[in-house]
Amino acid sequence: MKLSKKITAIAEKHLVKTDWKNNPEMLKFMEGVSVHSLQLELERMSIETDFSLAKKEYHAVTTKLTAEKKLREQSIEKMLSAISTLDDDPEHRLNLNKNNLLMVAEYLDFQVQRRKEIENQLLLSIDETRRASDAKSQFLSIMSHEIRSPLNVIIGMAHILQKEHHLKDQEENIDVLNIASNNLMLLINDILDYSKIESGKLELDNSPFDFHKLINNLKKAHTSSAAEKRNCLNLEMDKEIASCYHGDSVRIGQVLTNVLSNAIKFTKNGEINLSVSEIVGNHKESTIRISVQDTGIGISKDNQKKIFEKFTQAESHITREFGGTGLGLTISRDLLGIMDSKLQIESTEGVGSTFYFDITLQKGNVQEVIPTQIHDSRDLSNASILIVDDLEYNLMILQKIVKDWKVQLDFASNGEEAVAMIEANNYDLVLMDLQMPVMDGRKATIEVRKFNQHVPIIALTASTDISLKIELMAIGMNDYLTKPFNPNELYHKLESTINQSLIVA
Repeated sequence: MKLSKKITAIAEKHLVKTDWKNNPEMLKFMEGVSVHSLQLELERMSIETDFSLAKKEYHAVTTKLTAEKKLREQSIEKMLSAISTLDDDPEHRLNLNKNNLLMVAEYLDFQVQRRKEIENQLLLSIDETRRASDAKSQFLSIMSHEIRSPLNVIIGMAHILQKEHHLKDQEENIDVLNIASNNLMLLINDILDYSKIESGKLELDNSPFDFHKLINNLKKAHTSSAAEKRNCLNLEMDKEIASCYHGDSVRIGQVLTNVLSNAIKFTKNGEINLSVSEIVGNHKESTIRISVQDTGIGISKDNQKKIFEKFTQAESHITREFGGTGLGLTISRDLLGIMDSKLQIESTEGVGSTFYFDITLQKGNVQEVIPTQIHDSRDLSNASILIVDDLEYNLMILQKIVKDWKVQLDFASNGEEAVAMIEANNYDLVLMDLQMPVMDGRKATIEVRKFNQHVPIIALTASTDISLKIELMAIGMNDYLTKPFNPNELYHKLESTINQSLIVA
């Protein structure tokens, strides 16, 4: 075996006087030393390699731990910042040590539990508020129902008085009665609509209507009240405005009634200008701007937002001087919001105000509009009608209203009587009140439909619940009329229902 260079060099240096190269025992010894030296060298190199790798790993681990430590410190700082934000209760505020993670974790858990308690209390408050709102809506609905029934009698009686012969000096009294009763009906409708809007139960109609007639009728309806305050009410309508559109004419009319009434209320010895113009239009639809400009008291910038708040007017003295509930503009704004429009205002205090909105309506065909002309001569061809109502004054009013319409009338005071009379007679139509003693209108209708599927039954109700129509149709009624109703509305309802039943028969 060849000796390593290192062992050979050591031997030559220290064994100069010996002939070790020719000594077998010495050579064998030197070979053993050489092998052992080589092993030691290999081990040393291996250890150095391992140490180098370990050093790199240690550096990597140290770097990672340093980064994790920094991240941990940043996380703790953020947690402490969050805790500081949450810690709004001086009684529970703690002086936290950022190095005591257990304390931080325990405090966070405490804050989470505390927030859950607050959330539960908030949910309870929301539930109580919702119940209070529902109770308020129910109260408004009940009050509206209780007021609408006697108001129906007042409106009916005013109509009867207007038709009958009366002294010349009584005309003004009858006109005042008509105006007051119609204004009361508008006020009740505003309150009820406000309740519906709040509860999300207001639905819009989308029927064809005569737009020109709607606007002209609104102008006519407000001309007298404008003149009472020595105001001139003017109307300007673009020629581009189509005759027929699809939409909710009642709600559009309600908005304009509120805005016009508001303008007249706050204007004296001035002008109110109702303007209708087409902004954009094609063969399918029109975007129409409707504006009401007045020369009234105007509204300051600070108060312009207040007027859209419920039950609020710009200043308390305005309520005392001009009256009103403060609901009209609020409802108008909300109704327009449902119709994807917006009520806007431009006003200068002491100069006047302009309220306007833009509304997009689908164009319709003039032939689609149901004619609503009112004729002095009305003929229901001696139709046989049963009127069912437990209140004598309601029966009296209905009898007086329809007596000149060429009809044959029978009367029943409850549902049980009505069922027996319908079974014994061949009526062309039944007017059925819903709320009656002994047997109500719903139960009576169900009983009638067991033996008579053909006689039209129209419900008379003071309720305006949107689900009512579905309910009444389900039990077998053909239609319903909401109190208070206009006699003209009653006539057209009777006429169309009787004619429809003749076509079906």
